[in-house]
Amino acid sequence: MSTLTFGDDMARMQRALAQCHDMVVRRSAVLEALRLCTGERVLEVGCGGGSYAYETAQCVGATGRVCAVDLSADQIAAAKTRCGELPWVECQVGDVAKLPYGDVEFDALYGVQVFEYVPNLDQALREVQRVVRPGGRVVILATNWSSVVWHSDQPVRMKRVLTTFAAHAPYADLPAILPARLRPFGLTTIRQTPVPVLNTSYHTNSFSYWLARMIRPFVLGKQALTAEEADAWLNEFEELERKGGYFFSSMPIITEAIKLGANSRAL
Repeated sequence: MSTLTFGDDMARMQRALAQCHDMVVRRSAVLEALRLCTGERVLEVGCGGGSYAYETAQCVGATGRVCAVDLSADQIAAAKTRCGELPWVECQVGDVAKLPYGDVEFDALYGVQVFEYVPNLDQALREVQRVVRPGGRVVILATNWSSVVWHSDQPVRMKRVLTTFAAHAPYADLPAILPARLRPFGLTTIRQTPVPVLNTSYHTNSFSYWLARMIRPFVLGKQALTAEEADAWLNEFEELERKGGYFFSSMPIITEAIKLGANSRAL
């Protein structure tokens, strides 16, 4: 199970991350994959601070319904504030492995950087299958974390950081195995689409800037680096930026699936 913690500091960083350019691009890609219509019922698992739920609600309108769950009470509080003006949005603490909803309640379900952190993936997918109607859509965005390329003039140290961080998720390369894991639960993969992240500059409007600040406490907690080494690792990025040598890339993948039933068909 991930040892990332989602207290006040992490929630603050996640809110800043949600506003950066790379995440705006990601949200647009997820919304395009969902193909939402007015009046639809949508469930978001792992809603964080509510950025996605807010935009999803604009798509389905007041005749629709958006439900959003997250394990963190702090995140749900933030999501309720973000979506407070939208009475058709419901945010509550909940676990994707035991969703607080009835069978076939939703036309669509999505999760962004969530399912790779679920200890019991099969139970989570069983719940997804249960709450989505036949013909309903499932959209899961996850990162192949082994795809990360992060330049450093200290490659041995960087390798140690990335190798340690790979343990932050039970399924660090979930997109590679997800289609096969979906099939036993009646969820048929329609397509997988890359949403690459490329940062050639280090600043607060980039994904890797905030990722670095999430990684530092994780590797310290794993005792992979000393505090001095972790500070040096983080501070190097500003030096690389000054030299014009900063580079980061990663490969998130959107997996789109459909729940087949008697009156549904693959698109």
